Amino acid sequence: MTAAIAPTLPEGAPADGIAVLIGSRPAEGYETLARLGIPFLWLVDPVDEPPASVPGAVGVVHVPFKSDPLSVLRVPLPDSVRAVLSFTEMGSLPAAMLSEALGLPSVPVRAVVRARNKLLMRRVLADTVPGPAFGVVGTDTPGDKDFPLIVKPAEGTGSQGIAYVETPGEYRDRAEELTGALWEQFLRGDEFSVEAVSFDGDHRILGITAKATTGQPHFVETGHEVPALLPPETEQAITECVRRCLDALEITLGASHTEVMVSDGRAFVIETHTRAGGDRIPLLTRLVSGADQYELAVRSVIPGAAPTPPEPAAYRHAAVHFLPWQDVRVAGVTGVEECRASDGVVEAYVEVADGDSVPVWRYSHERPGYLVVGADERAALRQRIRDAESRLHPRFG
Repeated sequence: MTAAIAPTLPEGAPADGIAVLIGSRPAEGYETLARLGIPFLWLVDPVDEPPASVPGAVGVVHVPFKSDPLSVLRVPLPDSVRAVLSFTEMGSLPAAMLSEALGLPSVPVRAVVRARNKLLMRRVLADTVPGPAFGVVGTDTPGDKDFPLIVKPAEGTGSQGIAYVETPGEYRDRAEELTGALWEQFLRGDEFSVEAVSFDGDHRILGITAKATTGQPHFVETGHEVPALLPPETEQAITECVRRCLDALEITLGASHTEVMVSDGRAFVIETHTRAGGDRIPLLTRLVSGADQYELAVRSVIPGAAPTPPEPAAYRHAAVHFLPWQDVRVAGVTGVEECRASDGVVEAYVEVADGDSVPVWRYSHERPGYLVVGADERAALRQRIRDAESRLHPRFG
């Protein structure tokens, strides 16, 4: 641990104190605090490198919270800390622990642990929220009617470690390899995510996002679109399922991202997280609703945060589309600026350099780039995605 500061407020900081922000990403976390005029002490893991200068940051402390969540409890803090926040998966548990230690508003530690560990989540939800049959490989034997299965690490993220097991015979053949992992009955249907912010147990649903994936065996997301086109009864089933999930897990404050499968008209929780979603979903939600999930999450724990003018919706529909390149070596890409200038393009990023190899995707971080696009009609949205992508000219070799 380095660059510790004295336990007093920095000169010029407001009398009502500062926030503690855990984690160097996403940028929306520190940008939101800066926009709201809330100075913050930044706890950054040594494996990450924060930007050289960020408005509002009163100091940086390097803390190995990713490998040692309890390390945040050993940081010397100013006398007046008004909130502890994290917008990243690995920072959610340290933030909850530090908040509880300081007696500050927070999602409970037990709720974060339940959301982070998919087996604990399943066991808590088993009696109250619809979900698939589940068990632990090597401990609980699935019945024949439970197949096919999805097998995954209890604390995995980003589609890492997911396996599709179709038959009892395949399960027996792979049981030793998969021992200790969580197995779940594979549900067939349509996938959605629900973005919410909770205020003292009152869950404000910001939007429902439709998801597309590569399918079996790795189920890596290829795109998201908001708002999901749903009949009213399905939308109600999804939102009621998510509210029951958040209540059962005791997620009472802050942002949440819950993944849901709709199968035969019923909504089933796949997993939930005590943070905003990834894959630019909070941006999509803001583009079509004006609701800023990051700002609302800050307000859920700092009621007196200085207000900013509400943001009008920019579009009626928005989507993120991941560039579909797989199993190639990228020799170069041209047309990026032309793509960014295309109608409705909000963001366009190519995240591979010349000479990089893109494998067949197994995890979300292997995707080579993405487009965020908006439009006022669904048909126009899809056409704009096609037009924007057509302006990119990758060379493979």
